[in-house]
Amino acid sequence: MANIAKVTQGALAKNKKLNEIIERLNPLLNIEVNEVEEDEPLEIEYSDNNVVLRVPANGGVPEGFAEETLDVVNSDNTAGQRVFLTKAV
Repeated sequence: MANIAKVTQGALAKNKKLNEIIERLNPLLNIEVNEVEEDEPLEIEYSDNNVVLRVPANGGVPEGFAEETLDVVNSDNTAGQRVFLTKAV
């Protein structure tokens, strides 16, 4: 998915805050999921460009997480469902 472009027009103070939000959201648009060995722990790596999830193979749902099916809107504006791992904060 393409990154969100920074705001370049409008009030400077407003643009600064909008661009801070855009910088934080863009890595979430580039989530990568990698399967690792069963005995390795779940790892989440954040960077300025993306988020990488390293999930144990056939390990089931990691401790502290829940598997939930959520309704989503697909890129072609049709409805669909996706399974997400979620964790309460």
